Amino acid sequence: MREGLVHDAIINREEVQADLRSILNIDGDVQLIHEDSYINGMVADFTVLNDKKIRAIVECKAGDINVTDYVRGIGQVLQYDYYEEENISPKGFKFDLEFNSVLLFPSSVIKDNSFNISRFKYPRKTILVEMNNVNKVLRRIEESELKKLSKSVEENLVTVSQYYIRDNRLYELYILLKYVTYQKLRGLQEVKRKEAEEEFLKKIETQNNGNWRNAFISLASLGLIDSKNLPTPSGFRLANMEYEEFILEMLNSYIKPYFELILSRFIEGKEIDVTNQDIINSIRTEFRGRDILFLTESKGRYLSSWLNILRDDYGCLNFEPRSSKRIMKFNLLNFNDSALIEKVKENSVAYQYINKYYTLLNN
Repeated sequence: MREGLVHDAIINREEVQADLRSILNIDGDVQLIHEDSYINGMVADFTVLNDKKIRAIVECKAGDINVTDYVRGIGQVLQYDYYEEENISPKGFKFDLEFNSVLLFPSSVIKDNSFNISRFKYPRKTILVEMNNVNKVLRRIEESELKKLSKSVEENLVTVSQYYIRDNRLYELYILLKYVTYQKLRGLQEVKRKEAEEEFLKKIETQNNGNWRNAFISLASLGLIDSKNLPTPSGFRLANMEYEEFILEMLNSYIKPYFELILSRFIEGKEIDVTNQDIINSIRTEFRGRDILFLTESKGRYLSSWLNILRDDYGCLNFEPRSSKRIMKFNLLNFNDSALIEKVKENSVAYQYINKYYTLLNN
């Protein structure tokens, strides 16, 4: 994604601006000053004003950036921190006490570049924000994720996608996102994970009924719920989708690279006897013995999750629990969006649990 397209998304898409406000914990409207001039001839991509105070200065980068330009971006946000420390504003604005500098970049910066964003030192008040290349959802890159990305360097892992879901089905994420959205509409200021799980979520009796904690973690890592376990603006948008639309967006925006590697190991309509370890070994061979982040590591737990999602959410694989005999009923990657939606309606097991969610909610 070119830098100009990043700018255009911030300027023209209300949902992107809403995500940015959520990340910065801003209630109400903001004013965005595009290409704002500061001292020494520096031009910030955006100044974010809230209540006539500078809440953030944003530096945007392109998806195909090289390491030199990325380091230059870190230097730029360091100067923005300096402006706040010295109260330097050519237009005379005061700085908010919660000021942040923001380094914002497309998701391809993490996946497609030779450098690793976790191996740089960032200024104290800088937050890293990723814009998804496909759906333009903004999410904050937390310190915990930087540690995972740093681990990928230490362990020589390949990154085909930075997004992960472990020990959950997508319909569980969908149900949870709907549940926290409902609580927000009721006026709750926070959803307590353990309380929500014990008092409501476990009653749905999903296939991973003891893993609602992981569902909360997954939604947070995707930028769809905030620190109060309430939906972000993009989370609210996804919660109002039909289930088929939701898993289509999950596929196209987040998890398709994993499925491309997994499904290439199967032949449509033919049952094969292949263990999880067989699949892992085959994928590793394709990458000269290297593990794939969130796919072949963790003793196959991630792979197991992806296989279960392919079977239960999309309905394209069929296999019995703990059985190595598997058949690919259809390759979901060969269908356009509308055709895949029909396939999901015919084959997914999600609907019984979604219907039970609505029944419990109405009661």
